[in-house]
Amino acid sequence: MTTLKEQYHSTMSLDEAEKMILQTLKNVMEDTISRDNIEVIIIKSDTRKWERRTPQQLEAIIATLA
Repeated sequence: MTTLKEQYHSTMSLDEAEKMILQTLKNVMEDTISRDNIEVIIIKSDTRKWERRTPQQLEAIIATLA
């Protein structure tokens, strides 16, 4: 298992970062990762406003995890 520090790169997209974080959670959680047991909130640096991912958005990202 690789660490976040090893996976992170300064040019990664927001989508790549979200997937990396959720993959890490999946690898370390005792329960199966699902839209019911996680929350993701994004704070964009340009607007400094937060945005919560919907359960449907979470399901779509989780479906792409290894």
